[in-house]
Amino acid sequence: MFESFFYKVGRYVKKNKKKVLVFWIILFLLMAYPATLIFSDTSYNLTNSLVTKNSQSSKANDILSAQFNGSSSDPSIIIVSNNTPIDNLTISRDMMAFQHSMDSYLKSINVGYNSTTSIFTVENKTLMGYSNSTYKLETGTNFLIGYTLTNLSKNHNVTMAVDNITQTSPYNSTFKDLLFELNFTTPNEIYGFVDNIYNNMTSFESHPSYMESYVVSLVNSSQIYLINNAKPLANPLIQINSPYYSNYLYSLYNNSGKNYSAFVSNIINNTTYNKFPVLPSSYGSSSLMNQKNSTLIMIFSYKTNITAAQQSHIDSIEKTYSSKISSSSFYLAGSTVANNQLASESIHGMIVALIIGIIVSIIIVGLFFRSPVTAFLPFLIFVFSAVISAGINGLLYKYIFHTTISFITPTLLLILILGIASDYSVYILSRFRSELRAKNKDAIPESSKWAGHAVFTSGTTVALSYIILWISNIPIFSDAGLTNAIAAVVTIIIANTLLIAILAQWGKKTYWPAKIKENQKLPFEKSMEKVAHVALNNRKKIIVIFVIVALGALFLYSTTPTNMDVFELIPASSGVQATSVINSSLGYDLFDPAYVMVNFTSPIMTVNNTTGAITFNSTEYNQTLAMEDKLAASPYVHSISGPGYPYEKKVNYTDLVSSLVYSSQYLNQTATYIGHNHKSVEIVVYLSNVAWSNPSTNYVNKMPSIVNGSGNYTAYVGGTTEYLNNAYSFTSHSFNNMVPLLGITIFIILLIQLASALTPVRLILMVMAAVMLALSLTYIIFYYLLHLPVIIFLPLFVFITLLAVGLDYDIFMITKVQENISKGMNTAEAVKDSIVENGGVIITLGLLLFATFGALYFSGLGIIEEIGVGLALGVLIDTFVSWMFFVPAIMTVMDKYNWWPSRIGKDLPKEK
Repeated sequence: MFESFFYKVGRYVKKNKKKVLVFWIILFLLMAYPATLIFSDTSYNLTNSLVTKNSQSSKANDILSAQFNGSSSDPSIIIVSNNTPIDNLTISRDMMAFQHSMDSYLKSINVGYNSTTSIFTVENKTLMGYSNSTYKLETGTNFLIGYTLTNLSKNHNVTMAVDNITQTSPYNSTFKDLLFELNFTTPNEIYGFVDNIYNNMTSFESHPSYMESYVVSLVNSSQIYLINNAKPLANPLIQINSPYYSNYLYSLYNNSGKNYSAFVSNIINNTTYNKFPVLPSSYGSSSLMNQKNSTLIMIFSYKTNITAAQQSHIDSIEKTYSSKISSSSFYLAGSTVANNQLASESIHGMIVALIIGIIVSIIIVGLFFRSPVTAFLPFLIFVFSAVISAGINGLLYKYIFHTTISFITPTLLLILILGIASDYSVYILSRFRSELRAKNKDAIPESSKWAGHAVFTSGTTVALSYIILWISNIPIFSDAGLTNAIAAVVTIIIANTLLIAILAQWGKKTYWPAKIKENQKLPFEKSMEKVAHVALNNRKKIIVIFVIVALGALFLYSTTPTNMDVFELIPASSGVQATSVINSSLGYDLFDPAYVMVNFTSPIMTVNNTTGAITFNSTEYNQTLAMEDKLAASPYVHSISGPGYPYEKKVNYTDLVSSLVYSSQYLNQTATYIGHNHKSVEIVVYLSNVAWSNPSTNYVNKMPSIVNGSGNYTAYVGGTTEYLNNAYSFTSHSFNNMVPLLGITIFIILLIQLASALTPVRLILMVMAAVMLALSLTYIIFYYLLHLPVIIFLPLFVFITLLAVGLDYDIFMITKVQENISKGMNTAEAVKDSIVENGGVIITLGLLLFATFGALYFSGLGIIEEIGVGLALGVLIDTFVSWMFFVPAIMTVMDKYNWWPSRIGKDLPKEK
């Protein structure tokens, strides 16, 4: 349809070849810097890439952001050490030395070091604060006993002494607080306390050490009860280590210098963890250490992100201490670390895939044309197209969209450009060589007319296919839709202008040192004649085979499960390994909990504006507690945190408001799970298995039905697992809608280009059959043989790419058949001539794309490896099975109906 237009384009480029060359060189230089933006503005945050708009997780994120100021915090490095038991004093000291080395290094570099959180820092803070308050309790108790002894010495009356210390003494308020801390809360208990002093007055007077022993015994018994055993609520943050507590109290009692820092440091540096007198509670320690005290978690916070070089230095510190502690292993984790590792792996994989693809492409093209000059022409077109496409995309995303692209996009972009640039270049080069052999004076415009038109048709379908992917907002991959569409358009234009200008400038020299001879045999001509003979003489048998193979592929494709386990298909970085170690040691996924955001219609909490006192509305509180109870009862849940479980343990409403000792502490902690509007609630769910495992994804998928009931609220589930579930559902749904839309779009394009209604349908169905066969073989390799998960993105991206790129060779055949028919051939003759003339170039093109897409297998990223294999097999099937046998057989059977309803088939000569 556009043959005359492309003929004119060829004539214009031939006439203005130098201007065209200068234009592209200038544009290339202008786009060199913007091209780098697409790599600098790339996001390697895999988890955030999974959030889909208007999903459960997206709505949960919105509430978290609006009511709880989001989940953002300063970046941090998390280091997990395994087989480092700190019940061993030597190892404990080594781990503290490691922590000190990390602190010193982070302070020495310009990252805005903030703090370190570890079992050692928590223990130090716990002992410092507790020692200060307990020393005051001991000295206060000493004063109380001394004051009481003085009173008893004067009056020898216990009742009067009690009245004095609780009522008439100027210190009565202080004494009441002391008596409460010593767990003497009733009149009888206070009387018994004073009476005991009275009965032991002789001991106090004759044995100075008796006072010390008595004070320590009082503090010991009262603190063990109040901290460990108080009812209904015990201390949520610390616990007394009873066997070693008394000695600690004696040491503290005699700490005359009151230098708590040295006192505490001495305990921590010279005592194993299991013998510390006061320990963090399970709530305080479970996120920093396992129950065996052998797996430790250290969190180093800072203001700005660390560089890859700085991370490498941290790795060296890790290795130093790992070598000192026998059988230990250290793992680096945290969002910055994970991003740096994924960036390094992605860039390395992209470079490896590109190098392999480029080298193989140059070799294939060089062998096909038998020319070192021609070998590098497709590579030259790739370089121009890659730089200009990347430049346009870089400017778009940085200055117009103001966002980043997915880590997977640069690799897919460059590999696609390499593939289609090579294909389009070779097809035009082959056509130009044919015109030179025919001594056509209009070789340039004639090549542009037919090859340029075919390239335009093919490239247009590629671009529109990727536009559909972009507008579908598929997680991780939607960016690749727009970038690849732009690349396809740029490559079409460059192939039809820059390449044509080079051919016009160089002429026959393009193929040096090969000679252009008239009537020279085409590459693979004899082989293609045999292929044409088999295809045309066994057309009905081939069609039957095609139907059987297509149905078998459809069955295998439809019965093989896909999932969203992207973490299984990225390299086992230290961050991923750290998650597995933590899950194995602690029994739950610490790093990626699920969470439930609940919106009530009425406030769950009220705050007195004058006093700041917090009260909870029992109806909403109990509804929240009921939700939490359901979640906590599941074997797939390790623990939860929320209003009813403020310290990961259930707290009834009556206990919350009736506890004499810790009520305010529990109330304040409970309030942290209530939003600014006092109507929103956050429930954090720690899963028993890693977030991306099948048990976790299956359970979290059921959570919306578990938490949503008949109450006056709505609940949304968020977290990494729900991101995966939502992304899978969205991608699967979008995929089911995209394939028909893509089919219709391609049909319309081909209908316009080919002036035929049936051929586009046949083309689309045959390519889909080839895609399903390729996917089925890919499923067999990865799922059934390697036992790896099949990511939902595999069929999505392979379908979209091959439905566009896979049409190339069919379009090249059809345009040649159409050309032959216009010269008076019948369908069989036209098809045979197309196979013979195009066979060599199609095999070359197929091998080029196969090598290019196949190079993705060496990227080192499982998610890209699967896609690469799927694409490579699709190209291989389309080249050596579909194009050679299925397409010719069906075209000859359809005969004049290939062109219905156009006039092309009306006067078609009959087959002899």
